[in-house]
Amino acid sequence: MKSTKDKIIDGTVFCLNRNEKASIDEIASHLDLNRRTIHRYFKDRNTLIECCKEKMMATCNRAMNEAYESSNDALRQIENMFYTALTIGTEYSFVKKLFDRSGYSDVVNGEMEAYDNVKDKWFKLIATLQERGAIKNTVPIPWIYNLFGGMIDIAIAAQASGDVAVNEIKKLSWAAFKGSIGIVDYLNENNK
Repeated sequence: MKSTKDKIIDGTVFCLNRNEKASIDEIASHLDLNRRTIHRYFKDRNTLIECCKEKMMATCNRAMNEAYESSNDALRQIENMFYTALTIGTEYSFVKKLFDRSGYSDVVNGEMEAYDNVKDKWFKLIATLQERGAIKNTVPIPWIYNLFGGMIDIAIAAQASGDVAVNEIKKLSWAAFKGSIGIVDYLNENNK
């Protein structure tokens, strides 16, 4: 069973995804709590938002590591990490907006090492795929990394706009990412 503190954090994430300027009063109303209950756990709105960012980073790092461990095939790992980033990005879209304004260097310090570890794994997977000829060597890895994040942002924006069917976004965004970096789909070729 979730603690009250965790329920407040989850409710805050929900509210801030809908309106990133949601007040403590709006969050309390959504949770059917009074403002004092929230202040029992969090000094102010900024402290509450910091806790949301910490939870997002911990959730993201755990999920990305699980996606990395989900297969021994580098392309499958990248694909699973892509889908994980899309899911986490959608769930915590308000945090991404905050990062865009403040820069990723301002990410919660306690989670930075874990974030860097996931990022290192991701970079190594791309290097492995380039060595195997599955991704064009002409595309620099940092460019691919930024494209990966950009494609996640585009998919989240498409979902938020409602212009693209939600069940199509995952498939379309992965296909666009693969095509943009020249991934040779050797998985499908080997299954023929």
